[in-house]
Amino acid sequence: MKELLIIQQDEAYFLFETFQFLERFKETFKTFKLTLLVDPKALKQLEDGSCSSSFMVTSNVEQVLSQEYDASVNLSLNDFSWDIHGKVKSSNKIGPYKQNGMLFVEDAWSSYYLTLKAGAPFLTFHLTDIFKNIFGIKGVSSQKTEKAYFNQIAFTPSNTKIISGNEQAKLIQLLTNRFPQIRIIDTSEVDIISDLSHSLYVGPASLDSLKICEAGATGIFLASQFQGFNILPKGESHLFVSARDLHFTAEELLKLIEAKIEQKEVPKSTKYPVYQSDEENVFGGYLNCLTKTCDDNYPVYQSHVVLWNFLLNMFDVNLNITEISKNQAEILKLQKDTLLKIIRLYDYAMSSIDTIHQEAKSASANSSLIQENLKNLKEIEEISDKISQSHVFLRPILDYYRIRKGQNLGSNLLEQSQHSFLTYSEEHQALKALLELFTVTLNKNEVSI
Repeated sequence: MKELLIIQQDEAYFLFETFQFLERFKETFKTFKLTLLVDPKALKQLEDGSCSSSFMVTSNVEQVLSQEYDASVNLSLNDFSWDIHGKVKSSNKIGPYKQNGMLFVEDAWSSYYLTLKAGAPFLTFHLTDIFKNIFGIKGVSSQKTEKAYFNQIAFTPSNTKIISGNEQAKLIQLLTNRFPQIRIIDTSEVDIISDLSHSLYVGPASLDSLKICEAGATGIFLASQFQGFNILPKGESHLFVSARDLHFTAEELLKLIEAKIEQKEVPKSTKYPVYQSDEENVFGGYLNCLTKTCDDNYPVYQSHVVLWNFLLNMFDVNLNITEISKNQAEILKLQKDTLLKIIRLYDYAMSSIDTIHQEAKSASANSSLIQENLKNLKEIEEISDKISQSHVFLRPILDYYRIRKGQNLGSNLLEQSQHSFLTYSEEHQALKALLELFTVTLNKNEVSI
C-alpha cells in the first residue's frame, strides 16, 4: 500500500473542509495509507465529534519528517507549511514547497489556490472542489438532497450592522407564531453528532454553522454582501442571502424562511439577493442567483467562474448572463479600462522578452540591450503588482501568473526568456479573455461602453 502524506497546517475552517473532502472521496483514497499533518490548535477546535477519520492524524512534524512517502500534497496556504513540505521525503510533491529558498508550485490548481492568500474578492470555487482538482479527481461528490420537513430552527444572532437586535427578536417571534410546531433553539444547543437532517440553520456563515450543516441541516446564511463559497457547506439545499450592505427586516426574511420550510421556490421579487449552489457541472459548484436583484460584484464572479474553468480545466462553462444595474455596469467598465491598459503593458513586456530571446541566441549578444530590456520587465512587474494591490477583481489573475512566472527554472538566459515569453503570452490571452467576458456582459445588457 502506497504512503500518502497530506499537509494541512491552516486554521480550523481549512482543516474541517479537508476532513470533509477526504470523507467525500474516501473511495479514491482507500488504496493509500494516508497521514494528515495538522496544526494542533486547529485540531483542538474539531475535537467535538464534528470530524472523524479512518486515517492517521498527527501534529508531530518531526515524526512526519522522519518517514518516507510515495507522494505528498500540501493543502496549506501558510509559509510555515512550505518549509515543512520542502523537507518531506517524498518522491512526488504536489502543492507549494520550498527548497534552497525558492518556492515551487508546479501544478496550476495549487497556484490558483495560493491566490486566496492575498485576499480574493470572493471564493469562486468551494474548497472541496479546489482540493478535488489539486488531486486530479474527476468524479462528482455531491448528491441530490431529499426535501425534508423541519422540526427545529437553529438560530444564531447576526451582526447588528445588517439586522438590528430588535429585528432579530421580531423574526424569532414571527417564526414562533407562524410555525408553532417548530422548535427554535440557539446554535449552542445543537448536538452536532446527531442526525440534523430535519434542522434548519438561520444566521451568519461560520465554522459552527458549517459543522451543523455538514451534519445534515439545511442552511439559510445571512451576510452583508456576496462572498462566494466562503465558509458555506457543500450541497444544493442551502441558501445564501445578501443584505447588499443594507439592513435585513424581519418581515422580508420571514418570507424566505417560509418558502424553505414549505418547500416553495424563492420569489423572484424578493428584496434581497438570494443564491443557491448548482452542483450539476462537473467542474464543481456554482452560486446561482435566484432573484432579479444581485450583488454588485456578482457579474464579476460569473466571469471568474467561466475564465478559471477554462484556464485550469480547459472546460467551457455556459452561464446565463444576468441583467446588470447601473452600478454593476460602472464596475465592469472600470475593470475593462484597467484591463486594456494592462494588455498594452504586456504587449511591451513581450516585445522586451523577444528582444532578450533574440540577443541570447546571437553569437554576439548585446549585453547593454539585454540589461535595458530586463530593466523594462522589472518595471512592468512592479506596475502589475501595484495594479494587483489596488484592483481586487483583477488581483487573482495577476497573482496567479506572478506565481507561474516564479517557476522559471531555465538554466540559461535563452531558456529563461522562452519560459517568460510563454507565460506572458498565456497571461496576455487570459486577460483578453476576461476583457471579452466583461464586454459581452455589458453588450448583452445594452449598456453603452
